[in-house]
Amino acid sequence: MEGAVAVIDLGTDRYHPPVEPDPTHPRTARRLRVTALALAGALALSTGGAGPAAPPRLEEIYQNRLGAGQYFQLTEDRLFVAGSTPDYTGIRVVAYDLDRGRQIWRTEYPTGARLAAVTLAGGFLLVVDGDWRTGPARTTALDARTGRSRWSMPTRVDVLPGERTALITERTFPPGSRIEPFDLGSDSDVVYFSADGRHNAPPIGVTGRAIDLDTGRELWSFPLRAAAMPVPAAGARPAVVLAAERGGGIEVRDLRTGAVRQRLDWAAAVPQHAEVAGDFLVLRHGSEVTAYSADLLQRRWTRPVPVTDLGVHACGPMLCMENGAAVEVVDPATGVTAWRTSDRVWLQPHGSYLIESDDQLGVRRAVDPGTGRTVVDLAGWTEERKSEDDSPLLLLRSNDTAIRTWLGIIDPGGTAVRRLDPVPYALPSCQVASGVIACQTQLGQVRVWRYR
Repeated sequence: MEGAVAVIDLGTDRYHPPVEPDPTHPRTARRLRVTALALAGALALSTGGAGPAAPPRLEEIYQNRLGAGQYFQLTEDRLFVAGSTPDYTGIRVVAYDLDRGRQIWRTEYPTGARLAAVTLAGGFLLVVDGDWRTGPARTTALDARTGRSRWSMPTRVDVLPGERTALITERTFPPGSRIEPFDLGSDSDVVYFSADGRHNAPPIGVTGRAIDLDTGRELWSFPLRAAAMPVPAAGARPAVVLAAERGGGIEVRDLRTGAVRQRLDWAAAVPQHAEVAGDFLVLRHGSEVTAYSADLLQRRWTRPVPVTDLGVHACGPMLCMENGAAVEVVDPATGVTAWRTSDRVWLQPHGSYLIESDDQLGVRRAVDPGTGRTVVDLAGWTEERKSEDDSPLLLLRSNDTAIRTWLGIIDPGGTAVRRLDPVPYALPSCQVASGVIACQTQLGQVRVWRYR
């Protein structure tokens, strides 16, 4: 995609000086003055004597073509667009200044794989190409300010919010389990995929290493462990890596240095997932979940997950357990169910609320996490788009009879929807940042608006 060029359409009409009017009859002139005064009075009454009309609540500031397979990322003042080069031999990433509506940098690099993901982390664009199901994925870190490539490596990386250290984990398979590329058959009904190909046996553990996000330099590594997962900082505790030892126990390693800060006495099944819910760390292991205090010094409770388990995840300060028919919202301090939904819904955190949506992803309401009480009724809105940070929640509502989408905003902590202007497009995907919205349209464009 070539750099965008802003064009001001001056039209084709030319300016002609007015012809000197003929002298007007006195009676005609008097009628014209009376009519002008009447019109001026009507205008004053209709505006209540106000000044200029308020500007629109939604102002388009940028638009450009968006090709098939292209990704975009939005910040408050920039739009990043990534996709294949025109000859499909590489990746092209372009950054646009939204305030000036112009391209500020463009970076291209060769690769034989398709674009898989683009994320922003710590001032970098992490561009992933390849497919772990068919071969190794590659991550390239571009400086978001200049577009300069800082490092590239043939793997995916995990970056915690606010951290300058990334974690790389790689699954290890038993010897002899790799299926050769030209071997189309397999003795196993289940095939396991990894960066080095297909395997006919499950992994026996993981190895890991931490890299500096600025340089890509390796900081430390750990040998084969049963599992490993990064955990964000909480309270006075810095970000750590939980490395489950194969014979039992869990190492708590400093994310930046790799130093073992403590060991958890652990005899249960190998943890599969860990995340912070409120002031507590929750570990999913087998058919149970266990909660620790944020400093990992106290084990607080253990309870089984629903028999028909569809997921256990943090819902802001609470823990959500889905069973296919309803959701239990659990207090992570005690493990006691605080409230439950009456049917199957999705609960996602936004600011101090949880946003409830149904199976069709139609939004219903914003609720208080601790009680389930409705705070904002969202009936009538069909979709929601949440940013990764504390930016507002974007709401969408489309009309089946016409290509038009209505937009609304809920600020973090807000108690009502701020309605914005409708736009004459269907919007398959959108992103929102503070004061700015970017959407893909049904016309294969990306359009950006600022809102008041």
